[in-house]
Amino acid sequence: MKEPLDELARSSGRDVLVSPIKGFGSFQVGKTASAGTGSGGGHVDLSLGRLNPQQKLRLEGLARQIGFYADIREPTWWSPTRKRWLREKWASHLHMVLKDCRHLSPEAKAQLREWYAGENGLAGDDPDDGDRTYLRQTWKQYRASKTGIKPPPPQPTIAVANLKQGRRNGDVKRYQAVVWKRLASATRTKILTRNRLKETQIADGFYGDVTVEMTKALYAQIAAKEPKGGWPIWAEPGPRLLKRLGFIPVGTRDLDDPHDEFGEPDSVSDPVSANIDPHPAGVVQ
Repeated sequence: MKEPLDELARSSGRDVLVSPIKGFGSFQVGKTASAGTGSGGGHVDLSLGRLNPQQKLRLEGLARQIGFYADIREPTWWSPTRKRWLREKWASHLHMVLKDCRHLSPEAKAQLREWYAGENGLAGDDPDDGDRTYLRQTWKQYRASKTGIKPPPPQPTIAVANLKQGRRNGDVKRYQAVVWKRLASATRTKILTRNRLKETQIADGFYGDVTVEMTKALYAQIAAKEPKGGWPIWAEPGPRLLKRLGFIPVGTRDLDDPHDEFGEPDSVSDPVSANIDPHPAGVVQ
């Protein structure tokens, strides 16, 4: 296991820490150990607690390329087959099984077969929603053909959790600066006049009423250009807006937004008019 894990650590970049959870072949929750997948070899779980959604997805994709069955496991997730939120008593982690390990447990082999068939390996029939480009590639095949993965530079991402009322930090400052530049000049003038501010005071790194007003104005601008785009009307910045602003690469899977990637209908995009809570209790944002 050491060699493929070392390669994963090297290729994932300097901003991602590859950190196996203590116990290695078993993700311990009380006396439970990964439903039997940890009773043999080839299984490891990595801690994802300090990574943002884009870093988690990068790690999952690289692990799959290197030769692992890898799946991001969050404590709360949307089940497209059951049409509801599910919860487990585990921390955010990357569940991994080395596909060509000779010592896999029967449970790990069964989980691997489910994954090859298109499921994510959890109980139920939910589909795998990760990159399946290297579905069958093993560690042995990767090592034989590898020309070397160049570690990516850190991407300019923003944690949605940091964009809350009263928060002051670098994430907020960068978000404000980008939103301000995207607003029409007439809209900017109105915001400055209404709040008795100078333009130099806007990007102060504090998420408050003025930033909420800026966000609403930008949503209104987008909606005017794309009336059928399904853009939400609440002021809290979400993954769709962050993608629109360039903080989340276009085309990537969003772990924070169930409306696009986790099976809910695209038409259910406005929790206000649809009477849906955009942040259900217990859901990690």
